[in-house]
Amino acid sequence: MYLCLTLTTDVRYCAGEIRKRMASPAPIRESPLQPDDWIQAAFSRLSAQGVESVRIEILARDLGSTKGSFYWHFKDREDLLSRMLLQWEDEEMRWLQAARELNSGAAARWAHFVERSANPDRARLEVSFRAWARRDERIASHIAAIEEKRRAHIVSVLRDVGFTPSSAERWSEVALLVYLGWMDKATRDPGFQLTGRGLGEFLSDLILAASAPANH
Repeated sequence: MYLCLTLTTDVRYCAGEIRKRMASPAPIRESPLQPDDWIQAAFSRLSAQGVESVRIEILARDLGSTKGSFYWHFKDREDLLSRMLLQWEDEEMRWLQAARELNSGAAARWAHFVERSANPDRARLEVSFRAWARRDERIASHIAAIEEKRRAHIVSVLRDVGFTPSSAERWSEVALLVYLGWMDKATRDPGFQLTGRGLGEFLSDLILAASAPANH
């Protein structure tokens, strides 16, 4: 049974069919594509094969469209890449803003952060962004800014738990490093994924250790 998605153009796609389209040329679509269709297809390619695979002709084949359709919405490949970065950054910023405004306790806010951070699709996309950042300083600077916002969010949760300001700052850096290490290993090591040790468990162990009286 295929998992299906409905795009903005009301064209239905199945996961199995998308895999077939990535392997062979697809028939030309009759319905017009929207910019977000191209961006989402580019995110899929970035997650699966890195930024080198985000090519106009490849995306057109994945979407069953033409390169001409692409140029209705984007100046060129660099324009697409810039808009991918801006969309990813905007989504992260909006999530962090919403997380700050949650009217819930520290435990619920922490669980919310862990749940989003451990999402497999999101983790794969971010790992691909970070690989891209190693060769593009512009990407690296945007990721660094988001990373600092995340750390500030962790600090606020730890302060609500009862950590002192200096202790919250110190342990937020450690928590962020644990998150980054888990994300990298979980997306490239199938054996690690089978251990059953999720991000939440690692971070819970960390917070319990950090909460010990000797560490305050």
